Amino acid sequence: MPESTVPVRVCALMVDPGGRVCVIRRHRPSGVQHSLPGGLLAVGEQPADALRRELYEELGLNLATADVVLVLRFEQHQATTRPGDSRLFRRHHLVHVVHLPLLLAEDIALAELDAEDATEVLWLAPAELAGAHLYPDVGEHLADAVTTCAVSAAAAPVLLAPMTNTTYFWR
Repeated sequence: MPESTVPVRVCALMVDPGGRVCVIRRHRPSGVQHSLPGGLLAVGEQPADALRRELYEELGLNLATADVVLVLRFEQHQATTRPGDSRLFRRHHLVHVVHLPLLLAEDIALAELDAEDATEVLWLAPAELAGAHLYPDVGEHLADAVTTCAVSAAAAPVLLAPMTNTTYFWR
């Protein structure tokens, strides 16, 4: 991973056998935001290792011994401002698609384990997320990612349109 001054956020578009996606529902002052589980890459950490660590910290999901493939499917750059803060908030999102077997999906926490605010962990069908405020902004690509199991791990990730103040409103 090249050195960058922009923090890298790894996240998982986790799919259960029923085609539902795991999201964290956050109640923000400006409304509800659904986030894909994940977090920031530490210095010297590989993206897949960081994602496994984050999923364990946030959801109690231990992928260390699971036979689950993490496929880097999307990349998205973010340069937005947050409500009440004029500083530029930048992230480079690496979105992995992870198809989980039922036993692992059922073992995920019902609330984010390391959250400072009230959160719920939900499994929702892509249709239920249509029009939802999703972070990162991969909403229009959900249905395709959920139904496409056979994307090669060697395939280059799709670069999505950047998140800017014009295209994304931070909640």
